[in-house]
Amino acid sequence: MVSDLTIHVDTKAIEAALTRLSNHDIKDALVQSLNTIAKGARLAVQDRMAEVFDNPKPFTLNGFYNKPAKPNDLTAWVATRDNAPGGSPAIRYLGPQIYGGQRDMKKFEQRLRFVSEGQYVVPGTGLNLGPGDDLPRSLIMQILSRLDLAANNNLNMSDKTRRRLAKQNKIARGGTSEYFVGREKGRGRPTGIYKLVGPGKVIQVLRFVPKAPTYSVRLPVEQIVEAKIAAYAPAVLRRAVQHALRKNLS
Repeated sequence: MVSDLTIHVDTKAIEAALTRLSNHDIKDALVQSLNTIAKGARLAVQDRMAEVFDNPKPFTLNGFYNKPAKPNDLTAWVATRDNAPGGSPAIRYLGPQIYGGQRDMKKFEQRLRFVSEGQYVVPGTGLNLGPGDDLPRSLIMQILSRLDLAANNNLNMSDKTRRRLAKQNKIARGGTSEYFVGREKGRGRPTGIYKLVGPGKVIQVLRFVPKAPTYSVRLPVEQIVEAKIAAYAPAVLRRAVQHALRKNLS
């Protein structure tokens, strides 16, 4: 997966227009301009994240950084952070949003594999989420906590409750909590995580699916960066040149 987007500027044309300036001044102007442009492009990506994602966390927003230009390296990058101490880098779960296609299995899905039988997880029919909304982290942590108790053999759902749920075409396997794993009849494949919300009332909070969910492109980073460069670069370069000229004339 390509994670670096390099900004190219025709430095020869600019140098020809700045023959009155020293080579040092020219490079300083270019370095300043490239770094300003790259920062503006990165901020444009962050702005789009805030538009297409539901309340993205700082970790996600900071999933991109700028590789700064230097006098001996007149390139600046908008790149993804490929390392995240203690966790997964943002690009691992942002990749499908940037490029489209199937996503990798998330960490909480891996933790649920002992009840999902290795399936992927999507929002259940009982959750009131808007299009594109992510599963609330608080809900995921609560379910994982409850199922940890269930995994420790604290399985005390009453036979009456089990029979009632079986009539709803769900075979319950639960414990001390209100959450339980629903299973198909016959093969007994797990279908999702369900929640008892009242007497005789059950909702599906997580649904298990055998194939990785497929995403459409929601964050076209390359197009965002290129559009920002096209709109932003001429003015930034012009200001840098004017500043260098004023500095030499003063």
